[in-house]
Amino acid sequence: MNPPPLAQPMAEDTALMRVMRRFASLLENLIAALIAAVFLLCLALVILRYVFSIGFAGAEEVMRFLFVYSTALGASVAILRGEHIRISVLVDALPTAIAVWLNRLRHCLVMLFNGYLAWLSISWIGQVGRFRSAVLDVPNWVVQISVPIGALLVILFSLAVLVGGERPSAQREVVQEGQA
Repeated sequence: MNPPPLAQPMAEDTALMRVMRRFASLLENLIAALIAAVFLLCLALVILRYVFSIGFAGAEEVMRFLFVYSTALGASVAILRGEHIRISVLVDALPTAIAVWLNRLRHCLVMLFNGYLAWLSISWIGQVGRFRSAVLDVPNWVVQISVPIGALLVILFSLAVLVGGERPSAQREVVQEGQA
């Protein structure tokens, strides 16, 4: 079965976008490993608690740290994949030229917001990053640094989308159906 024709042809991936997609793939594997570690740690805690009536000191902190990193990294990958949170009902109803312009504006605003977030978070880490976690005695900056890292990755992927082009969601769905 042939997929339905697209409203506008999908641009070929540039070398930049191929590199960024490979980098995003590496990040996705890291995120999957972090989430798997959270799941396995949580499963181990449940078994230890309810089967053996023992606990594991610091495991909840480790799970929280892993979850924070997976969230910060995941937001950046979602930008490149075109799956970041957005409400596109209005943009989808507009003519293509206006929709493209508004999507570019959206990416610029996302970069501006994340640049500001990174700037503020670095100051915040400087103020409270020296404090240590309650159980593991890890400096807070180890976890807090995920905020500017995630924000800078969002900026990087947003720039890549602005330069390399974005696949509209309808086109992305057709591509995914063709791969299945």
